[in-house]
Amino acid sequence: MKVLVAALLLLCACCLQAALVRRGIPDDEATPLGTDDFFTQHFQSFSDFVTKDLPQKLQTEKLRSQAEAYLDRANKQLAPLAQELQSNFYNFFSSLVDMVKAEGQP
Repeated sequence: MKVLVAALLLLCACCLQAALVRRGIPDDEATPLGTDDFFTQHFQSFSDFVTKDLPQKLQTEKLRSQAEAYLDRANKQLAPLAQELQSNFYNFFSSLVDMVKAEGQP
């Protein structure tokens, strides 16, 4: 699948390279890139991607997985506290309602 995508990308780049118009260079001085230069340029850009951009993306994934692990641990630690707070809150209001009912009866 990756080879198919790479071949399609290379084909599109070739078509775009053929349609590219260079501005600012007179026609007599303009020389089209040879196929060797074309492939060298694209190999260099691929090499730059593999050496520079790809490690940064992998590091981003590593940081994301660390953040997810931290949130899971925090959720496991805070869930009992939240449950206890909910029960205390419910008990407080039920006792408050009982006290108001008791004061309302003569």
